[in-house]
Amino acid sequence: MVKISAVIITYNEERNIKRCINSLIAVADEIVVIDSFSKDRTKEICIEKGIRVVEHPFKSHIDQKNFAVTQATHDIVLSLDADEYLSEELTESILEVKEAWPFEAYRMNRLSNYGGKWIRHGNWYPDQKIRLWNRRIGLWGGENPHDMVIIKGGIKIMHLKGDILHRAYTDSSETISKIQNYSEIFARESVGRKTSSVGKIIIRSAFAFLKSYIIKRGFLDGFEGLMVAMAVSNHVFYKYAKLYEANHRALMGKRLVISRTDNLGDVILTLPMLGYLKSITPDLKIFFIGKKYTQPIIDRCVFVDQFLDKDELINDARKLAAVSADTIIFVYPDRQLAKIARFAGIRHRVATAHRWYNWMYCNHLVGFTRVKSNLHESQLNFKLLKPFKLNIDIDTTELIPYYGLQPIKNNFSQIHLDNDRFNLILHPKSKGSAREWPLSSYYELVKSLPASSYRIFITGLQAEGDLIRKEKPELFDHPNVTDLTGKLNLEELTSFIGQVDGLLACSTGVLHLAASLGVYTLGLYSPMRPIHPGRWMPVGRKATYLALKKDCNLCRKSTTCACIESISVEEVRDQFSEFIERKIKMGPDLVYLNR
Repeated sequence: MVKISAVIITYNEERNIKRCINSLIAVADEIVVIDSFSKDRTKEICIEKGIRVVEHPFKSHIDQKNFAVTQATHDIVLSLDADEYLSEELTESILEVKEAWPFEAYRMNRLSNYGGKWIRHGNWYPDQKIRLWNRRIGLWGGENPHDMVIIKGGIKIMHLKGDILHRAYTDSSETISKIQNYSEIFARESVGRKTSSVGKIIIRSAFAFLKSYIIKRGFLDGFEGLMVAMAVSNHVFYKYAKLYEANHRALMGKRLVISRTDNLGDVILTLPMLGYLKSITPDLKIFFIGKKYTQPIIDRCVFVDQFLDKDELINDARKLAAVSADTIIFVYPDRQLAKIARFAGIRHRVATAHRWYNWMYCNHLVGFTRVKSNLHESQLNFKLLKPFKLNIDIDTTELIPYYGLQPIKNNFSQIHLDNDRFNLILHPKSKGSAREWPLSSYYELVKSLPASSYRIFITGLQAEGDLIRKEKPELFDHPNVTDLTGKLNLEELTSFIGQVDGLLACSTGVLHLAASLGVYTLGLYSPMRPIHPGRWMPVGRKATYLALKKDCNLCRKSTTCACIESISVEEVRDQFSEFIERKIKMGPDLVYLNR
C-alpha cells in the first residue's frame, strides 16, 4: 500500500475548507494546507482539525500548487482546491488503487455545481482532471489560472470512477466576479505571447456558448445550464478582450520617446501625459525631445528620465538610434525628427494623421484636430495614446497631480520676499504668442494694490523689459515694484515662481509654469478660437482665468484685442483679493511639499 499526501491551496476559504478536509481523511495519510495569509478563519479551522498549515505568499496558481507539492511528505500526491471534495464513489476508487498502485497517475471527472444544481452537461462535464499522481513524474503546468498536471511522456494514466465535486458558483454575482478575476490573470499571463483580435473575440465567445449550450446539451440543465453557457462564453469574451487591450498597451514597450519641440507652455501641458503613463507603467523609461531652452523645465520633471536636444539629434541621428526606443510619440509634429525616427529603427512611431509627412515616416496615425476641438491642450495630448488602447477621456482636474515638477529651491534673499505680504509676479509680455492685457492696465492694477498687502515683481526677458521701459516706464518706477526682467534664467525663474504666492499673465508658458507649481495663478484670455481659455487655460489646483463670455473674431488679424483689453482692473484685483482670503484660510503654502 502506498501513502498519499493530500495538498490544498487556500485563501479566505472558511466556507469550504472543512468539507474539503473531511472528504480527504479516508484516503490521505497526510493533509497539508498551503495558505496565502487568509484574512478569515481558514487557518484556524485547519489547525482545529489537526492539519499542517504552511503560509506562503501567492504568486500564481501554478507556482502555489507546485510549492504545495514540495511540502508533501510522500511522493504520491492528491491535489484539490478548497472548493472541491471527493464523492463517495471516487473515495472508494482511490482506496482501491492505493492498495496496489498499478499506475503512476490517475485522471478523474470533475462535477461542478451552479446555484445548488449539479451541472452534468455543457462545457463543465465531465471536465477530466489529473489530481492523483507520483510527483516524481509530473508537476503543475499549463496556463494561469487554468492550470493542469503535466505528466512525463510515455506514462500511462488510469481513469478513476467517481467525481471530484466542485462548488463552483453560488449565483450570477459570484460568477461575474470570478470571470473578471480569471480573465485578468489570463491576459496578464498571455500578453505578448498570444494574439487576439476583434474577430477572434466575437467568434470564440459565440462558439463557446454554442458548444456548451447546444452541442454539449447544456440546455438539459435548465436555467443553470443557460447560466453556465453564458459564463463560459463571457469568460472567453473577456479574456480575449483584455488580452487585445493588453497587447496593444504592450506595444509601447519599456522605452518611450516623447517629442514636443515647440514652446514652454506646450511642454508643460504635455507633462501630465508622462505622469499618467508612469502611474500605469512604473518601469517605463521616458525620453523627452525638446528645444534646448526648455531643458531646465524638463530636467526638473520626475517623470522624465532623460532630455534629448532636438538640434543635437538633427545634427547626429545616431544619438536617437542609441536610445533604443520602442516607441516615439510626436505630440508636436516634426518632419525632420519623424524621418530620423524611422531610419533609427524605432518600431512604433505615433503622430497625427493631419500632416502629410507623417504618412511617410510614422506607422500609427491618429485622426483628430486640435484647432476645432473643445478639449484642452493637455487633454488633446492623450488622444495620441489611442494606438495603445489608452485613449481615455480625462478631466483637467485629474491632470494636476501628474505634472511632477520639482524645482530647485534657490536662495532669493537679495530679492526680499515678504512672508507678511502676498508676493505677486506680473508677467505682462508673451513674445507675441498671445493677446496681451495693456501695460496701462497693469500700471493701474499696481497702483490699486495696497503696498501693505502686496509685494510686486515684474518678470520677463530683457527685451520685454526694454519694451516696457519704452512704452510704460512708470510701471517700473512705482515704489512697490521690483524689476526682474532679464535677471533670471529659466531655472531661476522656476524656483522663484515656486516661492512666491501668485502670478498674473496672459496665455504664455510662464502662466502654465506657475499653475503647475501650485501657486495662485490668474490668466487673462481672449475668447477667440483657438487661443481661448477652453484650449489654453492654466491647469492647477490654484489656477483660474478671466475672459469675456462671447464668440469673437474681430482681432484675428490684429495684435491688439478689444476683448482682453475690456477685462477691468477691478476684476483682476478682486480675484487676487479672493486668493489672499483663500491663502489665509489654508495657512502657509508649502509649494515644494508634493514634489
